Amino acid sequence: MRRRLRPPARAITLTGFMGTGKSSVGWSLSRRLGLPLVDTDDLVEENARMTIPEIFARHGEEYFRDIETAALRQALENSGIVLSTGGGILLRPENVQLLREAGPIICLQASPETILRRTSRSNQRPLLQTSDPLQRIKQLLDERAEAYALADYHVDTDHDDQERTTAEIIGLLKTDPRTVYLITPVLRVKVNLGREAYIICVGAGLLGKIGELYPPPVANARCVVISTDVIARYYADRTVSSLRAAGWRTELLTVPDGEASKCWETAGKLLHSLADIRLDRGGTVFALGGGVIGDLAGFVASVYMRGVDYVQLPTSLLAQVDASIGGKVAVDLPQGKNLVGSFYQPEAVFIDTDTLTTLPDREFRAGLAEVIKHAVIADPELFNYLRDARQQILDRDTLAMKYVLARNCQIKADIVEQDPKDKGLRYLLNLGHTVGHAIERAARNWELRHGEAVAIGLVADMRLAARLELASRDTADQVEQLIGDYGLPTRMPEIDLEAVQTALAHDKKIVHGSLSIPLVSTIGSARVYKGINLAHVQAVVEELLT
Repeated sequence: MRRRLRPPARAITLTGFMGTGKSSVGWSLSRRLGLPLVDTDDLVEENARMTIPEIFARHGEEYFRDIETAALRQALENSGIVLSTGGGILLRPENVQLLREAGPIICLQASPETILRRTSRSNQRPLLQTSDPLQRIKQLLDERAEAYALADYHVDTDHDDQERTTAEIIGLLKTDPRTVYLITPVLRVKVNLGREAYIICVGAGLLGKIGELYPPPVANARCVVISTDVIARYYADRTVSSLRAAGWRTELLTVPDGEASKCWETAGKLLHSLADIRLDRGGTVFALGGGVIGDLAGFVASVYMRGVDYVQLPTSLLAQVDASIGGKVAVDLPQGKNLVGSFYQPEAVFIDTDTLTTLPDREFRAGLAEVIKHAVIADPELFNYLRDARQQILDRDTLAMKYVLARNCQIKADIVEQDPKDKGLRYLLNLGHTVGHAIERAARNWELRHGEAVAIGLVADMRLAARLELASRDTADQVEQLIGDYGLPTRMPEIDLEAVQTALAHDKKIVHGSLSIPLVSTIGSARVYKGINLAHVQAVVEELLT
């Protein structure tokens, strides 16, 4: 079993008594990890416009603790930081709770004698301005022992070797599942399919170093990047340049943007182009774009010369969390979507989080419908994170999206590994899709995005589960609330209800008037139910008319 990715830490906190090295180790750790350093003492002085000794002299310790807590809250508005705190910050339970929610707390510790040696030359330590500072240090350490014990890790700094301390902390962070996003530039998720196994890589800036991440098997190996005219304007130059710099003989082929390009005619033109540029059996196709390109380029790669390697470079959220994983490739026919296709696994998937910055807001939110679907099916912890970190996700915060993407890839990989040819378990991934596909077909001029239709379908499926007493109404309401909170539709727009009902009646999963459909009993627990009366589904659909 792979280790499940957990929600990311927003901060790595260094705390401990004065003179234990929080500031110097903080700078060292910040430099090594490439993360900004925030010091609560600096924020306190900046906000108060006084030094800490002046604050103590004029207002006393209790006032200082109040503004220290305010500074802590201010610091934790940031994400992905090394946080250095004052030595007494853990004395307040409120602060401990804030720090625990943000990430691991690392307490630096040293002997009283070492602390005295390091602080004796400074008059900036108001708590040590006594006739016997060593005794005062021992007293304060005793008083704070219970608070310091609340830290996740304790690191001794008596040795005065800053680099050694930094290395020890990094070693601890590597074992903490909350900090993997902070210390690992590229997250890797393996799809275990035997001889067809491959790696999914998630990180920032991957397209610009794709040649380094996926070098040619031999010098001057040929490859083709297939993209759309729109996506190519954003990302083709960096992708092609990186491949060529690594030694690939690279050609770029583009097709018009949109679902209409995922057709037999476009596939035929691409196949002719591959033959014209003499791509051989050792060549590779790179699919640069959203789900349309992933399906189209993957299909072309699967049939050209009976199959050449292909690599997915998904640029839309929907493709990153769903379409690029699992090896379903296809083109559409006039009679319907994905009617000509195959199962053909990629050699690798590289997800560049930077591509989300150029994704239109509506497309981004539509992709989140699949994210919510995965959480509802398999992971209540992810579901809670989507609820609690909504603003970070909508702001496309790098750390938040790194976790959301990687965890979704894990969920889909787990299911694909058990059912690579879509014979059973994989059908769970169709939660929300029965009603969603019917709505898509009935919507005028395909005015709904796929993810928006799936969002409405999720609401329908949760209501259906509640109607059949397979799930509580509270569970259904939680899912509907989360979908609405992300600005996704929870009701059908102005639509031809009869057309929706007709589409449902012709669903290929209907046998003798009953339907097989995945439903959720509790968040994270789903299974396929057979023999569902179509009338129940149609009744739920009627409820969702705006």
